Amino acid sequence: MTSPIEERVRIRPGVSGGVTPDSSYHLLSWPYSMALGRLNPVQRALLHRLGREPVPIEELVEQDLSLLRNEGWLDATVTWSGSDLYTVEPERPQEPPQGEMPARLALSRFAIMRRDRNEMVLESPRSWCRVRLHDSRALAWLGPARLADDDIPVVHRLRRDLWAAGLAVALPDDQDDGSPSWQPHELWFHHRSRTQLTGVPYGKGEWAGGGPALREPFAGETVELARPDPVRVRVGDPALTTVMERRRSVRRHDEARPLTATQLGEFLHRCSRNRAVYQVDGADYVSRPYPSGGALHELEIYPVIRRVSGLEQGLYRYDPQHHRLERVGGATPEVRLLLRTAAASATASEEPQVLLVIAARFGRVMGSYQSMAYSLIMKNVGVLFQTMYLVATAMELAPCALGGGNPAAFAAATGLDPAEEGSVGEFALGSVLQGAER
Repeated sequence: MTSPIEERVRIRPGVSGGVTPDSSYHLLSWPYSMALGRLNPVQRALLHRLGREPVPIEELVEQDLSLLRNEGWLDATVTWSGSDLYTVEPERPQEPPQGEMPARLALSRFAIMRRDRNEMVLESPRSWCRVRLHDSRALAWLGPARLADDDIPVVHRLRRDLWAAGLAVALPDDQDDGSPSWQPHELWFHHRSRTQLTGVPYGKGEWAGGGPALREPFAGETVELARPDPVRVRVGDPALTTVMERRRSVRRHDEARPLTATQLGEFLHRCSRNRAVYQVDGADYVSRPYPSGGALHELEIYPVIRRVSGLEQGLYRYDPQHHRLERVGGATPEVRLLLRTAAASATASEEPQVLLVIAARFGRVMGSYQSMAYSLIMKNVGVLFQTMYLVATAMELAPCALGGGNPAAFAAATGLDPAEEGSVGEFALGSVLQGAER
C-alpha cells in the first residue's frame, strides 16, 4: 500500500494581524498587506489555529481561505510516511507557472542549495519561494534522472512543486528562463540586494554600524601629511563643469617628475579626511567629503607607494582623522604583487606611482543594513571613485579607477582577516606625463 502524501499549512513567521473596529481582519508582513474582510466564527478559529500550529490543507479549502496560500501568507509542509519531507516557504505572493509541467525537468541553473542549521534550503532569484528540505530522501530526488523520469507519486509531487516555484525548468535548459546574459551569482546578488522579500531583513536595522568609527592604528611609524590651503583651493580650482568635462582615465605617469608627498597629502585631504565624528544614541557616525550610506564611512584607503617624492616605497594606511600615513610594511613580495596586478588590470606598461587600495570594514555596514550591506559598500566605492576622479582632474594629476585587484595579496600584506576588513576597490594615481593629452 502506498504511503499517503499529506500537506499541512501554517502562517509563516513574521506575519502579524489585527482587527479593525468594523471587525475586518488584516494580515501584514512588510512590504505586503492583505485585507480578509469579516470572517465567520469558524474561519476566525481556523485563522487563529494557523498562527499556532500546522493545519491540514483540506480545512483551508473547506473554509474558503485558500487565498491565504496563493498570496504567500502560509508555509506549506509536505509529509510522506509520517515524516516531513520539505516545506515551501514563500517570500512574496505565489506566481502561477507558465503552461503545463514538462515531462522532463532539471534544477534551474539559478537554483542555489545552502545549509541552514541542520537542514538544506533550495532557492533561486527567479523563484517566489524557497524550499526547505527536511529529509535526505528529498535531497536525493533532486538529481536530473529522478526529476526527469521518476513516476513515484511523492517524487512527482516534489517535481510539481519545484516546477511551480520556478526552481525546476524543462530539459534541455540551455537558456533557462530566457536569461542567458546573467551569471547565477550576479543575478542572486542583484535580487537579494534590491528586492524587498518577506522574511528577509532589508534596509536599515534598529542600530547603526558595528564597531567604532575610528579604526585601530597600525603599529608602524607615521608620516604627517601637508594640509592644503582651503582659500587657495577654492580660488584656484577650475569650475565643476570644466572638471567633469576634462575627466579622463590616465594610465601613463611621468617618471621624471613623480607625484610628491605634498600632492598626495592634498589629494587624500580633499577626498577622504574625516570632517567630523559624532555619536547619536550611542552609535558612531562620520562626515567626509563624499557621501556614505548611513554616514557609517566603512571605507579605508591604503596607499601602495612605488614612486612618490618624499615617501619611501611600501604599504601605508591613510589615517583620515589625523591626516597622516601609518606605515604598514615595506616593498614586500605581496606589496609588489599588488602593483603588478594593478598594472595588468589597467592594461598599462608600467606600475602606477601610487596604488590606492580601498578596503571596507564590513561590520560597520553589515551590522546595520543586513541583506543590502555589500551592495551599499559597492555604491560607496563608486562614489569615492568619482570624488577621486574629480579631485585628481582639478589638481592636474593622472587618475584611473581599476576593475579588479588582488584581495589575497592585500590580506597577506596587511595581516588583516579578509572577512572583517578586505579590499573592495583599487585606484591608480600619478603625475601627468608632460606633453600628454588629458
